[in-house]
Amino acid sequence: GRGGPRGGPATPFAPGAHLHIEDCPRRVRAVFAGETIADSRRAKLLLERGHRPVYYFPPADVRMEFLARTSHSTH
Repeated sequence: GRGGPRGGPATPFAPGAHLHIEDCPRRVRAVFAGETIADSRRAKLLLERGHRPVYYFPPADVRMEFLARTSHSTH
C-alpha cells in the first residue's frame, strides 16, 4: 500500500474528509470497575481528524443497566 506523507502510515481518510468509520475486525470489550459493560464483535471505529479513535457498540452488545442517561450529547 501507499504510505502517508514523509513515509508515515497511510491514512484512511478520503481526500477532504474529516471522518472515517469502519467495521472493527476484532472483539472489543469495555470494562469498568471489574464489570464488562460492552462486549462486541460488531463494533464500529470512528476516526476523526484531531481526535482520538472512538468505538461505537450496537445497543444489543451493551449492558444498559450500568449506564445512566445524561443531558450531554454530541453530533
